[in-house]
Amino acid sequence: MNDTPDPPDGLIRDCPIRRFENGRAEAMVDKVITEARIELDINDGKHNLAMLCMPHDLESLAVGFLVGEGALRDRGALHDVRVNVENNKVFLRGDFDEDALEAMANRWTWGTGCGSGGTGRDLDESAFGRVGQGLAIGPGKLIELAKIFTGKADMWKSTGGLHACALADTEKILLFAEDVGRHNAFDKIMGRAFLDEIDVTDKLVLMTGRLSAEIVSKAVACGLSMLVSRSAVTALGAKLAGRFGLTLVGFLRGKRLNVYTGFDRIVPE
Repeated sequence: MNDTPDPPDGLIRDCPIRRFENGRAEAMVDKVITEARIELDINDGKHNLAMLCMPHDLESLAVGFLVGEGALRDRGALHDVRVNVENNKVFLRGDFDEDALEAMANRWTWGTGCGSGGTGRDLDESAFGRVGQGLAIGPGKLIELAKIFTGKADMWKSTGGLHACALADTEKILLFAEDVGRHNAFDKIMGRAFLDEIDVTDKLVLMTGRLSAEIVSKAVACGLSMLVSRSAVTALGAKLAGRFGLTLVGFLRGKRLNVYTGFDRIVPE
């Protein structure tokens, strides 16, 4: 995955539809996104999980999922990742946090819906500390980054069925991904950063989806200090972000934005 990836073949398909407008029907073709069930085989079948996602960049997705769940925290703990495209399986081997894996195993299939992402274990200071100082950025620069971010989200704009996510510093977009689930798009970004050994503690994440508690929990586990979205912030997401010291920026649209927590990181220009 790079910062401006081309959509792989087969991810967007034509679907014959019948559109009704002003009482009239019209046969036409619409663009729809591909979705698949992906299985994670962890340590030779010791743990098995499944998720629904766009079947692309599965290595990053699987690794980022484990990082966001608190099961993988050190690059040296990941021994091997192998993707079997034909069978839609990802095999991972490593020294993972067993408590986190057990918590995940007690849940259901990981899907694209709102209740299926986020950490499977409770966030507390014994497992995750407050985030570091992170970065400081002005609102004008955030607005500029958001325009660049939206400009990259071609599949999101063409289908309306995806979420986009990006990792950025104060000057530019570093990594970009799209997926049917906002959790999956976030995991792809964090997984690629982990594999490429990119320090995310002084970076921010831009998203199209809402900033709810499970997204905040993933950010805490990854060590991020700022989440920015064109969508809403939930009350529990803001409460959790305040507890761990994250900055949450919501409704970044046009020249407007709302800062809900961590006000000191958004500085006057």
